[in-house]
Amino acid sequence: MMQAACWFAVSIALVRYLSDYMSTLEITWIRQVLGALIMLPWLMQGGGLALFRTKKPWTHFGRGMFSYLGMLLSYYSVTLISIAESNALQFTLPFFTFFYAMWLLRERINVHRWIAMAVGFAGVMVIIRPGFAAVNLGVFVALGAAATYGLSDVMTRLLSRTDHTNLIMFYTFLMPVPFGLIPALFVWSWPDWPQIVAIIVFAASSTLASYSLTRAYAIAEASVVSPVLYVRLPLVAALGWYFFAQTTDIWTWVGSAIIFAATYALARREAHVARRTVRPA
Repeated sequence: MMQAACWFAVSIALVRYLSDYMSTLEITWIRQVLGALIMLPWLMQGGGLALFRTKKPWTHFGRGMFSYLGMLLSYYSVTLISIAESNALQFTLPFFTFFYAMWLLRERINVHRWIAMAVGFAGVMVIIRPGFAAVNLGVFVALGAAATYGLSDVMTRLLSRTDHTNLIMFYTFLMPVPFGLIPALFVWSWPDWPQIVAIIVFAASSTLASYSLTRAYAIAEASVVSPVLYVRLPLVAALGWYFFAQTTDIWTWVGSAIIFAATYALARREAHVARRTVRPA
């Protein structure tokens, strides 16, 4: 998950750069195609066509489409607000994950999770400051990305019970390709060589980020590994300041600290409960 945080920071900075030359629809579609091409030889290292078989094709389809929509919203948000503010608001993803886990995985949401979600919501309010600051459309787009990604992450846990991480990743990239092509064609613009280089690096970094994220959720509880993604904030803030002259106000950091504290405290509590529940025979 630490690797995922670093690669996500690099990829989102490249999205902000590319958005000056290309539409978000085009950037997202290219990312899906290149991601599938990157994963294909990786997937086929262990055998032939049997590796593509799955008992949950519709779950793969749903995971791919929700991941694509979350990505599209996330990329679009950085064209409306700073990359640091966008990432700070998307730190609400673990709380959406808890709701979806309760719904799809039948996980029980205890009082500690409810408290953590309430505190996390307070952190979001600190960042947004409704009534005290103008609320940009990018705020709601970023929160929508977190909500959509949360559903995709829970589906990852469902799929990881039966399918390999490489297969999950490949179908996540492949499934949305035909559906994303049509809207992308309406806003298509051919990139120049500097943008082509940026696209290649972007595709590689975002693929590595997604693989690391998927692998982390496959081998550990979401409530334990999700807080590590908060490392993204100082990284993207530094990249935004250095390359795009973006500054981050104090309330974004205060709100992010509140959200992080809630998530971290919950992760510690979940680990403590797990240690008490699972005892050696």
